[in-house]
Amino acid sequence: MSVLAVSCTLSGEQENRLNKQLSKYIKAHNDNNTLEYAGLTHPLVVKYYSSLGDSVFINHFSNELEKKEVVFSNLLYRETKSDGKWIERKYTVRKESLEEKNKAYELYAISSDGGNNWFFLNEEDYFQQKIPLKRRLFSK
Repeated sequence: MSVLAVSCTLSGEQENRLNKQLSKYIKAHNDNNTLEYAGLTHPLVVKYYSSLGDSVFINHFSNELEKKEVVFSNLLYRETKSDGKWIERKYTVRKESLEEKNKAYELYAISSDGGNNWFFLNEEDYFQQKIPLKRRLFSK
């Protein structure tokens, strides 16, 4: 199986939609709005953690449990790749918590419909083989 991964730029409309969704995602995470945060996360990630039970789901999507209090800041665009209507964008974000200060962290935006709708994955979920994404255009 060969996958054609092409670096691309987004149209103004695609960029606008992505930026609005990304802002909502980061705000939901930082404000600990668990339901909105899960709603903006890729549906296959939500399905995977739902299948593991309520406590695992809540632990994964909640920022308050175990005093994690992780905040995303300093978002930096890295690269965009596409394969047909499948578009992925990689960002680096600062992950600041009580335990770790300023750890670099990758965040992925994925659209399967040519940039009309965007969902997000953190770096652990993006590379989690148990989450059956149709494509993964980035490698570790």
